[in-house]
Amino acid sequence: MKSRFSLSLVLQLLFAVGTFAVTKIIPTTPGVGATTAQFYSGDSPYFDGPKLDFVNGTSFDWWYFDAVSSDGTYQLTVTFYTTVATTLGFATGFGTTNFVTFTAAYPNGTEYQQFGFAGPVTVSDGLFGIEGNWTGTGFSFTGTADLSYYRIDIDSPSLGIDGSFTFNSIAPAHYPANPYIPGENVSLHLSPVIGWANAIPDSVAVVDFTLAGVGEPLKFTGSGYHDKNWGIEPLPQAVKSWYWGHGHLGPYSIVWFDTLNYDGSEKVNGYLTWNGVIIAVSDSGLTARPTGANSTYPPTSTTGNPGGFHIVYNTKDGVFEADVAGQVAWEPALPVGGYTRWAGKITGGFVGQEKYTGSSVWEWIRFTL
Repeated sequence: MKSRFSLSLVLQLLFAVGTFAVTKIIPTTPGVGATTAQFYSGDSPYFDGPKLDFVNGTSFDWWYFDAVSSDGTYQLTVTFYTTVATTLGFATGFGTTNFVTFTAAYPNGTEYQQFGFAGPVTVSDGLFGIEGNWTGTGFSFTGTADLSYYRIDIDSPSLGIDGSFTFNSIAPAHYPANPYIPGENVSLHLSPVIGWANAIPDSVAVVDFTLAGVGEPLKFTGSGYHDKNWGIEPLPQAVKSWYWGHGHLGPYSIVWFDTLNYDGSEKVNGYLTWNGVIIAVSDSGLTARPTGANSTYPPTSTTGNPGGFHIVYNTKDGVFEADVAGQVAWEPALPVGGYTRWAGKITGGFVGQEKYTGSSVWEWIRFTL
């Protein structure tokens, strides 16, 4: 029997519920004047698209992806940027607002990094998912509309990188203090001038890359993560220090933010799931504190890298505690302050219950302390 549904009818239905996609072409030079940012989910039906009206000299918008092997010894981060590099704290600009970073760490201590500088960037987010293409770099990413699957493809002879990076989500997307529920209008504020949207808090990640000049392929399976941040002030002015991280341990997935502002106030955000079911997502009840060497809190201008971190998260189901410790995965030179990313082990669980061990990635950003 012939189907009663036609392509034209499907198209009419799609147009009835909204635009197919929002596509932005982001030029290589910053715009002039004040920009506006999306800080409430109801302002767009799409989760992961660009959040700035346009990129100017003091704003930023990035898409961050990482993975850590199940034993915590391999780590990869790929980040897609639209910003002037000095806005993030780098010493100089790169001649384009559009660039990518690829950083990797091996068990033997090898650290690998590449920067790619793009032409105009095209990002399209809509009913059929998201696509991002940083032209001229060979870097692109795609994701499904339901946020269940993402893929990064890289074919960059100039940088010597070839391969792919996939994510199959095992934890629901969320905003700073709310789960992602399509149609709901909630705040995206990580701070008054910074937004956050976490599309993939945890996933099964598969990494498969060949890197020129590195004898061993970067190939592993582990825990993957993807979020995006954006802001309307330079990062060194917007935040004094922050501790951030995510981990997968046993049936649990956890994400934490602990930010120190210039007025001395502390702003926190937490997220915890059990077998993919959200236990907590909030902007209270969490602390992350340095442990071991250099564990001074609040940190000072002379505080070095801590030995690890201790995370405490008070939830309706009890107090969840975790500890992370590992090796530095990336530490670029910055003219003021610093940035350190680690990868390694996470151990923890609810107080009085079974403890689990897994893998984690975490970072410390600091500016004028």
